[in-house]
Amino acid sequence: MEYGFLIDDSPALLPDPRGRRAPYGPHGPSALEHGADCGDSTADRDAQPADTTGTTGTRVAEVSAVVAPAAPVPPRPAALADGAPIYELHIGTFTPAGTLDAAVERLDYLAHLGIGWVELLPVNAFAGLHNWGYDGVQWFAVAEPYGGPTAYRRFVEGAHARGLAVVQDVVFNHLGPSGNYLSAFGPYLHAAASNPWGESINLDGPGSDEVRAYILDVLTMFAQDYGVDGFRLDAVHALVDARAVPILEDMAILCAELSDRLGRPITLIAESDRNDPATIAKRRELGAGAGGLGLDGQWSDDFHHAVHVALTGEDVGYYGDFAAPGALPKVLQSGFFHDGTYSTFRGREHGRPLDLAAARPEQLVVSIQNHDQVGNRAAGDRLPQQTGAVGHGAEPAGATGQEAAALGNLGVGATFLLLGPNSPMLFMGEEWAASTPWQFFTDHREEWLGEAVSQGRRGEFAAMGWDASAVPDPQDPQTFERSKLDWSERAAEPHASMLRLYRRLIGLRMSRAEYRGTRFSDVEVFRGLPAQEPASAPAAPVSQAAGSEAPAPQAGGTGAPAAPAGEAAGLPLPEDSAATARAGEADAGGALADAVPTSSEPNLDGNRHGAAPAATQGGGAAPPAAGIGWRIGAELVVLANPATPGTSAAPAVFDLPRPVAHVLLDTAAVLAGEPAVRTGGAADEARAPAAEGTARVVVEPGRALAVQLAAN
Repeated sequence: MEYGFLIDDSPALLPDPRGRRAPYGPHGPSALEHGADCGDSTADRDAQPADTTGTTGTRVAEVSAVVAPAAPVPPRPAALADGAPIYELHIGTFTPAGTLDAAVERLDYLAHLGIGWVELLPVNAFAGLHNWGYDGVQWFAVAEPYGGPTAYRRFVEGAHARGLAVVQDVVFNHLGPSGNYLSAFGPYLHAAASNPWGESINLDGPGSDEVRAYILDVLTMFAQDYGVDGFRLDAVHALVDARAVPILEDMAILCAELSDRLGRPITLIAESDRNDPATIAKRRELGAGAGGLGLDGQWSDDFHHAVHVALTGEDVGYYGDFAAPGALPKVLQSGFFHDGTYSTFRGREHGRPLDLAAARPEQLVVSIQNHDQVGNRAAGDRLPQQTGAVGHGAEPAGATGQEAAALGNLGVGATFLLLGPNSPMLFMGEEWAASTPWQFFTDHREEWLGEAVSQGRRGEFAAMGWDASAVPDPQDPQTFERSKLDWSERAAEPHASMLRLYRRLIGLRMSRAEYRGTRFSDVEVFRGLPAQEPASAPAAPVSQAAGSEAPAPQAGGTGAPAAPAGEAAGLPLPEDSAATARAGEADAGGALADAVPTSSEPNLDGNRHGAAPAATQGGGAAPPAAGIGWRIGAELVVLANPATPGTSAAPAVFDLPRPVAHVLLDTAAVLAGEPAVRTGGAADEARAPAAEGTARVVVEPGRALAVQLAAN
């Protein structure tokens, strides 16, 4: 049944703001869900639409056959503390068909990859046939081009059957420019405020109680009626809300109640650029608690920016602050880079330190690619294109030494992401270094609006110095088509090698208890030294890594050795490893445990309140640090040496406090097709035993190594 509303004397039939189906998009009447009363959460979830052929030509009977796999599957993640990776995807470009049912057919792939959470970009109804989803206007309706609400249920059930949790991206900070009829029904919009995307939602003005109830009911619908496990809250810094109990806290209260009622956790993750610890601090209840908003996690752009600069050398715009060598160690050690430091991009101080005793690393969701950081580039180019590892369209592997080096550097980035202490999130296709761009696309049917969006996009980038003619037209259907993943390239090089590395990095992460329930106190970050420095120079502690500072080398040392792979005396390396090593009696200052600051606020950026980097003892210039290492728990150590373009890359020397029992993973060996993990048995018996004392490890630029230290 189709229906709508006539408001006052207007002849226009308006869609239901709470309608579950928008079969004609946001400008047409609403419809009841096939086989279900749109207001009855106990409706038959197995009901099929009258037309059993979807828009892809796939029959519902065929789709339901792939919803539940035959083999038993592990339970889906219950919390971010479980350590499982998140996979962000856009339904319209994830598969050639661009539907929820087509995406179900790829869920086995995600489960085998080792993914724990599938995060869907917004699926609410929007104008036209394709859109990123952030122009949605009917928050209760699942977009019909994706298959509508019944297909959405099949997707969630199919994910759960494979042990995958579902996170739904929701947008409550604005409404799209086409099909927004909410203001006809009441004071839903904030007349006195707006944000870059349009009028704000009325969260604190007259009549806002019902507006807030409307938002909370959207969350209840997705969690209770569809079985969603969590939400990503878009751009919460754009919410205009001056009430004593902010809407974000109301969401946290609601999700806690839903978790109790449904018997499973409902996770809330905010996208926020405020670097405000209150977002994830516990709520104050009955006079106790931190007085925070109580959300479970938040995106951390600081991690992305620091890794991006290290891999690409880009240092313009907001990347400029992250060019300091201490930026990446700082975000690994203490979460935020800007925690009260001066932001040159903003022209002011920004952020606040996390309470490292109360917050946990997994509460920060990090990425090296995501829909924003890829799609908001002029050409929608991904990290492999930005680094030169892969072009647009599949290209042969190893065409040049430069491309091979860039591919190795991508592997270092993946190591920061997947073996770092935070909750990692992949953007669809990242794991195989997809060659397809992900560009900004729209399908507005109003000519004036389509032209305004196209001209606005070109003007925005022209103002930043881009050639406007090189910016894809969002309204051109080919912009959308180009953004679809090419699944066939996974079997070709260099994509197959990168996919192998991602699988093994995820496998290593999920096999280690260190990544479950990690605390900041469990994480120790340190810097190496360039290989040409004296071998007795200890690794640079993060507290002394501001700018390019590092401890002065000890007198009388010798150059770090470069023994052939497999011939190191102190470190049992796999054949063809990119690392070299030597056992030694390093100075105690080089011991890992002594190389980590005890302060919860290490000065790593060198620009707090505009201060210059601290001078070394004696006033002499210290050698630059090289590479970054971190230890999680007692025995797992990761050593990475990004080769930043435009800098003089050098092998990084790391002194470890104990011998190495096993090399768990070597990115260069994995990319070359060598075994990634050696955990004991005959494979180890053929290699040199670990020497007593310490181990000195030299990691070449564009490589990363994960090792297990010998037990005390």
